[in-house]
Order: sequence, then structure tokens, then C-alpha cells
Amino acid sequence: MTKAPVTTGDAVRGKARRARPARLLSRTSKITMWGGLALALVVYLLFGIGPMIGNVIISFTDYTQLAWATTHVVGFANYASMFTSQSTAFYQSIVTTVVFTLAVTLGQSALGLLLAHKLVGDSKWAAVGRLLVFVPIALGVTIVGLVWIMIFDPAQGPATSFFGLFGVHSAFLGADGWALGIVIFVQIWQNAGFSTLVFIGGLRAIDPSLYEAGAMDGIGTWRRLRKITFPLLAPSVTANVMLALVGAFTTYNLIYVLTGGGSSYGTQTLGMLAFNDAFGVNAETNLGYGAAVTVALFVMTLVVATPVLIYLRGRERRLLR
Repeated sequence: MTKAPVTTGDAVRGKARRARPARLLSRTSKITMWGGLALALVVYLLFGIGPMIGNVIISFTDYTQLAWATTHVVGFANYASMFTSQSTAFYQSIVTTVVFTLAVTLGQSALGLLLAHKLVGDSKWAAVGRLLVFVPIALGVTIVGLVWIMIFDPAQGPATSFFGLFGVHSAFLGADGWALGIVIFVQIWQNAGFSTLVFIGGLRAIDPSLYEAGAMDGIGTWRRLRKITFPLLAPSVTANVMLALVGAFTTYNLIYVLTGGGSSYGTQTLGMLAFNDAFGVNAETNLGYGAAVTVALFVMTLVVATPVLIYLRGRERRLLR
């Protein structure tokens, strides 16, 4: 029995059928995907970019939010007042912001790395530990703040009893010498769980065979950390440092719950200064000046975070090449 000859037309049609690409997504799936992306973009523009642009516009006015007050365009007067009539509070807030940000970034990253090293295992106790360190984040800022206010209650809080054993008596969150340190401690305590989980992910991504090879070469614990663990954790370090840095720069809600951010307690960061001036805590309501302070805070965050990010990414390339 002979086969029918294959014509040129049959060969071309066969190649066309074989060359037809497979459809990864149906038409309905594509519509759903692009519709979801478009919706997310609209929400971001309305509630992210829109308020940001509005804030910049308000910073050039004397808007007070009072119904009977007339709003005028004042140009750069709000920005100029930061360095003139409001210079004392502004400069003090910059110093407080720098101290707070530096302490939180270093403390949160160091504590997160230490906890990750202890909780990276697969035992049930390590799993319980990972759950516990993440609880403060899940509780939220208000609950965390109220808990620590009760702990540092100068009348009957546990901290008062503890420090009283050493003859130390203080108003704690109401004292200039204590308030900022306590706020830094609470900020680190609440967010260290997130840094811990990021570092745990980085530690688990390290190939165990590298440690086995190092053990065969006879390297000790410190050299193993310095030559293997730290270089391979560079991406996790970058992520943690940047998140802690930007988060600390823009924090105001926890400070507001703990101390109200009053300048007399030394916890008035730039974020709190903007809030207090915008909503009349420091003096009369001045949303225009408060908006200008937030713009200055954004610029300051950008100026600090950008070179830090460039340095950390360059460090990654040097260590991982």
C-alpha cells in the first residue's frame, strides 16, 4: 500500500499549524487582568498622586480649613518661614528626625538580624518565636502605643516599679530626657518582626553546601559569618535598611499616640511638626505651613534615601560578584 504524495500546499499548511503559538491567556482573562491593573492605577492616582499634588498646591497658600477664612496664594512664604519665624521649631525637628531615624534604622536592622539567626530553624519553638515577633505589627500602632503608655505610667506602671528599685523616678513619656529614647525603643520593638522575617528569608536562600564547604576548610563561626552569611545577605540588608529608613523618616502616628509629639518633650519630628502645625496643636491651624513642612520632609527623605540606596546596591554587586 503506497502513501499519497505530500503536496507543497499540504506542507505549507502543516507548518502554519505547527507555527501557531499557544494562547497563554484567554480573551476573558486578558480583559480581567488589564481591567484590574487599570482599576489599581485609578485608585493610586486618586488616593496617592492626587493628594500629593494637592499638598504641594496647598503649601503655596495660607489655607486654614476654617469656613470663614479667605485663602490666599502666598508663594514661597511658608517655605521661607521655616528658616525665619519658625526656624527654632523647624531646626529642632530636623535634629530629632535625624536622631530618631538613625537609631531606629540601625536598631531595627540589628535586632532583626539577631532574631532571624535564632529563629531561622524548623523547630516548633522557632515557629512560635516567628509568630510572636510579628504580633506587634499585627496589633497596630494605637494598641501598641496604649500598651506602652500603661507600662510607662509614672504613677503605677511596671516600668515605674522596676526603675524605682534602682532609685530612678521619672515621668518617662512626659520627660525630655526619656521620651525620645522610649519612642525609639517602641518603634524598634514594633517593627523588628518585619525585619526578622526578611532576614529569615535571606538566610534560607543561602545554599547549605556553602557552609559544608566552609566547615571542610576549617573556617570558624566568625569567618563563616563574615565570608558567607553577610555577603549573601546583602539584598536582605538593602531591603531592611531602606524600609526602616523611609519608615522612620515618615513616622508620626506612633509618636502622636505615645507623646502627642509636643516640642517640650523632644519627640517632635518633622512629621509631627507638620501634623501639629496643620491641625492647630502648636498654635492656630495653618494647613499651608504644615503642607510645606511635609514637602520639606519628602525632599529630605529623598536626599538621604537615594544615596543610601545607591551605596547599598553597589555593595550588593561588589559582594555577590
